[in-house]
Amino acid sequence: MATAISVQQLAVRFGGRRPVDALHPLDLELECGRIAGILGPNGSGKTTLLRVLAGLQQPTQGRATVLGEPAGSAALHRRLAYQPEGALPLGVLSAPEFLAWVGARLGLDNRESDARAAHWLGRLDLQHAGKRWLRTFSTGMNKRLALAAALLGEPEVLLLDEPTAGLDPFGSAAVMTTLRELAAAGTTVLMASHHLLEVEEVCDEVLVLQGGRVRARGTFGELLGTDAHALVVRGLDAAAIAQLGETARELGGEVVRTEPERQHLFALFRRLAAARPAEGPAPNPDGPAAGGGGANAEAPEEREHPPE
Repeated sequence: MATAISVQQLAVRFGGRRPVDALHPLDLELECGRIAGILGPNGSGKTTLLRVLAGLQQPTQGRATVLGEPAGSAALHRRLAYQPEGALPLGVLSAPEFLAWVGARLGLDNRESDARAAHWLGRLDLQHAGKRWLRTFSTGMNKRLALAAALLGEPEVLLLDEPTAGLDPFGSAAVMTTLRELAAAGTTVLMASHHLLEVEEVCDEVLVLQGGRVRARGTFGELLGTDAHALVVRGLDAAAIAQLGETARELGGEVVRTEPERQHLFALFRRLAAARPAEGPAPNPDGPAAGGGGANAEAPEEREHPPE
């Protein structure tokens, strides 16, 4: 498969009287249409790596290319999108107005921009937001709007920093489902996250950073696999299960445990989210909430009155 992201001996050092190595030399190759997670504690270099790939941070050494172009190249203007962890510009703008502004920055004509905005607002359960000001949005609504902004240009590579931070389980399920659908359609996703269960749910492979160094990298099977095998059966009583255990011992194995099968909690919420009626939360006029950002520039001028 074609390579979407290529990093070779990439390192970042922040200067000053006491220089800090945010990233020690690392190599990374990510194929098109894959979802990869970046894991690690705070300060491990996750955000720094994403910012280098987005062209917002110059490396101290090494090189990074995205879709065959140098990171930060103008050729990647609409082919790559970056959703940082920080807040969207909050104020007296509605979600459609904010996305219209993002669409103009991407060079979309009004009709195309409006159509894409309507699609992603609906897909991410924000159609109920209507003409509400962004400053009345909850943290989760703000975060989902940031993802909608990042997806407006239909990027081939999507860089996400903590995409589900601040989301409730329903919002997280909607985002995870969207990411899987994007990857199935050929979009490459690289996401930094502290939500380990969600990373395991959606990612094809992971990169574990600590202190700016790569501690592990691979698929979950490669990193988490053991010599144990699970045999899932239905319709057997306790006596039959005990007989299976005896057979395993005769073959030189060992039954480690038997327990009733159950689904994961995240899978339950994802199923509930799919069946939930489309209705939005009540307005929250008490003040702004921080969320993700889909555009890295100043917002258009705010107004004194809500949109008509």
